[in-house]
Formats: sequence, C-alpha cells, structure tokens
Amino acid sequence: MSSSQLAAQMLHQARRPGEALTALPAEALPNDLADAYAAQAQLVGLLSNEIGPPIGYKVGCTNITARQMLKLDFPFSGRCFESQVVSSPASIDASALHMIGIEPEIAVRIARDLAPGKVWTTDHVIEHIGEVMPAIEIVESRFSTWPLMGVLSAIADNGVHRQLVLGNEIANWSQQQVEDAQVSLTANGRVVREGCATNVDGGPFAVVAWLANHLNSMGITLMAGEVITTGVMTDIYDSAPGEELHAEYNLPGDVRLSIT
Repeated sequence: MSSSQLAAQMLHQARRPGEALTALPAEALPNDLADAYAAQAQLVGLLSNEIGPPIGYKVGCTNITARQMLKLDFPFSGRCFESQVVSSPASIDASALHMIGIEPEIAVRIARDLAPGKVWTTDHVIEHIGEVMPAIEIVESRFSTWPLMGVLSAIADNGVHRQLVLGNEIANWSQQQVEDAQVSLTANGRVVREGCATNVDGGPFAVVAWLANHLNSMGITLMAGEVITTGVMTDIYDSAPGEELHAEYNLPGDVRLSIT
C-alpha cells in the first residue's frame, strides 16, 4: 500500500464521530504538495464510493487570516460532492462532525470549460462563469489538533471541506457587484462575523482563475457545470448545536443554516 493510500484510508476512517486523528504517522504523512494531492485524490475515490460523485471544488486559504492560521502563503483546493451541496435553508447534525466551521463565501457555477493552453486571469474567466450564488461552506478537520497538523495534512484531508450550502442565484450579476459584495453573519440573531469579497485574494473571480491554473498544472480541466466556492470573506466562525445561522449579502442574497 502506498503512503497516499494509507493516508486516505486513515482520513476516511477518521470522518466517523469520535475517531479524529492527532496526526498522520510518518509512513502516511505527505512529503510535499504532490503527495498531499495524491492522498486527497485517493480519499475522494473512497468518498465517491460512499456518498456519490464530486460536483466541484472548494478553494481554501484565499484569505490572509485563514493563511495565518495554517501558517502558509498559498491557497489550496478540495472537492465538493453532489450529495453535500445543498440549497438554503439547510440543517446539519452536529453529532456527525468533529467541528463546525462556518465560512460565508461566494460560489460560482462554471458555464464553459477552462482547459489548458493559456494562463487564466480574472478577465479571462469572467465569460466562463454562469451562476453566482451566496454560500456557506461548512469546514471540518478530521484532526483533533486542528489547525496544528500542518497544511499537507489539511490538503490530504480534502482541504477540510464538509458541506456547501447555496443561496439563490444572483440575477444579472456584474463583476463589480460581486467584487464589492459584503456579508454579515448572525447566530441566533446576533452578529458574529462581518466581511467583504475584497478579503479574498484578488476577489472571487481571481480565485477561479487560480483554481483553473492549479488544476491545469495537474492535467485537470475545470469543467462546465462544476460549482466552485471561492473562500471565506470573514474570519471563520466556530458554531455549535442550537444555532440558527443567517449569512446576509448585499448582492442581494442570503443563506440560512440550522445546527441541530
């Protein structure tokens, strides 16, 4: 068994409540980014057999606060699964998770493939984007030592992604409207986080360009129909059972999530 296969098996097992890891053992620990994404690919294969196919990507650490937390200077990607991309209003059972990290984000749906052959920029990707939606990403580390387990383990752990909740599509969106977006997150009516799209590196569309180039470098094409969530606009919020969360955007749009 390869190290990436062993890491994937351990991370898959650790998704069960009460079975979090403190660290990957030396024989499973990725040595570099290539190893980390190889382990992630193995894990995605295991999860696909269990919960169905992936339908898109999350991009993590596109926000300076998030990067500081994980002590790195670059973003990373993970996969989102069709069965775990749901519409607002939604609910999630806290007993099935190790942690409940709430991240207000902007998600997009790709309208045209972003294939290799060019260096993608913000201007290039705009015409390849169809829908724009407010979103909440629920992040969950399968490590009890989060965030101290390191970025390679976080990438192997599918970029600490768990679920994506989408609001309604923004009608007749414009680049400026999306890049100027602001969000307020309330928990049981109390404002707990505020932020804006400018907190995301270069704005949400620049994140899509980064993802397209990142995937192309691995021989993967960002495909029409895939959903991308572009990174947290605020500091992460650690939620708990009994909270009613409401992310309200000036796009306009909103996302509602109950933690049970």
